[in-house]
Amino acid sequence: MRRIFGIFSKVILFFLLTVLSQIGGLIFLLWIITFHRIKPNIVNLWIRRMTNVFGFITFYLLFVIAIIPALAQLQHRAPLPMTKSGNLVPVTYWNVVFMRNYIITSGKEKMVKIADEFAQKHPGLKVKYMDCNYPFRFDVFEGNTWVLEGLVPHITHVGDVADIALIFNDKNGNPSNQTRTFFGYGGSEEPGPHEFNRPKMCDKKNWRYSFMYRNIPKKDIHMNGPLTRDLILLFRKYAYSTIYIETHLQQRLKLKGSYGCAKCKGVRHDDHFHVQFK
Repeated sequence: MRRIFGIFSKVILFFLLTVLSQIGGLIFLLWIITFHRIKPNIVNLWIRRMTNVFGFITFYLLFVIAIIPALAQLQHRAPLPMTKSGNLVPVTYWNVVFMRNYIITSGKEKMVKIADEFAQKHPGLKVKYMDCNYPFRFDVFEGNTWVLEGLVPHITHVGDVADIALIFNDKNGNPSNQTRTFFGYGGSEEPGPHEFNRPKMCDKKNWRYSFMYRNIPKKDIHMNGPLTRDLILLFRKYAYSTIYIETHLQQRLKLKGSYGCAKCKGVRHDDHFHVQFK
């Protein structure tokens, strides 16, 4: 029974890591092979178990930090900055751990430039990225893309896309680097009484549209409109093909030009905006 449970748990972990990080499952399989070779040399049961757990964590992080970035470069993709010390930072380190912080190299160069320019204009504030793309592109058939290419659950994230957090004030009303939820998603800015209310319309057609907004705990903080507008316009200043943001925020921020929205088949874009670089 214990053997069956062990196999089942390994299968579940393999699929979870594959869905979350594209190739985490493969790294897990490599660790199983590696540990199988060293296990006979570890006599003590508890030391063997600790070696298995902490050895895998170390093995996995080695790939995340050193090996995968070098391999992804072969397909002209690069990870966005992995720490929170610079001007371009992840909302949560889980984006880094699960390798959801990759983008085409030209996109990274533009994002770093945008973040530096924004920080120079607004000292102390950072540009915070959320889900971007997986490290690798897989083409199965010409004109079709394998499911592992589109970042789960963002199927349109295929190498050149980044989700960017809005700028929020803290509880005292001062501009901050906070987000309303721990990973950015779900902290939506509701439509006002005189703004176009797409969420109300889409909730009737797609249960996923506001699922995170309704179910994830949120801080009682609100968007800083002028600074969020400045950030979006900085992204518009550089080459892009699409920016998605909900219609009511386009109205509120007085954004003119060709801005898209996810419509009812996707999820809400009033907790972040979606940028696709050329």
